[in-house]
Amino acid sequence: MRVLILEDEHLAAEKLIMLLEEAEPDIEVAAVIESVKNAIVWLADNQADLIFMDIHLSDDLSFKIFDAVQVSTPIIFTTAYDEYAIRAFDQNSLAYLLKPIESESLSRALDKYHRYSRPQQDVSDSLKLLLSSYTAKNTTPITAKKRVMVSYGGKMQTVLIQDVACFYTHDRAVYLVTKTGKRYVVDDSLEKVETWTNPEHFFRVNRQYLVHIEAVAEALQYSARKLKVNLTVDTPDLILVPTDKITRFKQWLNT
Repeated sequence: MRVLILEDEHLAAEKLIMLLEEAEPDIEVAAVIESVKNAIVWLADNQADLIFMDIHLSDDLSFKIFDAVQVSTPIIFTTAYDEYAIRAFDQNSLAYLLKPIESESLSRALDKYHRYSRPQQDVSDSLKLLLSSYTAKNTTPITAKKRVMVSYGGKMQTVLIQDVACFYTHDRAVYLVTKTGKRYVVDDSLEKVETWTNPEHFFRVNRQYLVHIEAVAEALQYSARKLKVNLTVDTPDLILVPTDKITRFKQWLNT
């Protein structure tokens, strides 16, 4: 089996190759490519049996590849973010693996590839069932926290979620800002925080910010591809909504 790896993190690529060689001793890595631009050039003149595709490449989202070149090769997406899963299944996706990738999940994805590569299998029907399963799992009502433990002045206390304006990452730490402007350190990662906040109230506008709908003062057109969000509280960064999230962000504001 000949595979193409699209990954902009050197260590992540090395780990994936190691796991692949353990799972499939006869595997051939045709290329490891870090950017959308170089991936388009490679795919225009080369082929692989299977593509492992990270979503955030060095110059853009890997979805941009499909705008420039036709890709019929099965794809296993590898990413640290779960927010692109539905969009990924619009492509030839066999699996959506969240980093750090584990050998068991990789083996299951490879088994799926081998099953789907058999002529008698209907790949499209199988993918529809997989997408249906993912959608059902991710529309299950979540159990949102009512309060969160924070650190302040060497002490710990709780803050009611309803009093939170936003969560954000800055200088390798995660902070909570209340609607009155108080700032606290949170122990969880922003990805973890997102799992226990109610998506009706909170939206992950970008990698750094998870904002409460009542804290959004206004959203302005920042450029042809981005929105700027102003909150009712001060933040250390400019809050921009990337292109791939603008539609969902507007829908969220309008609910």
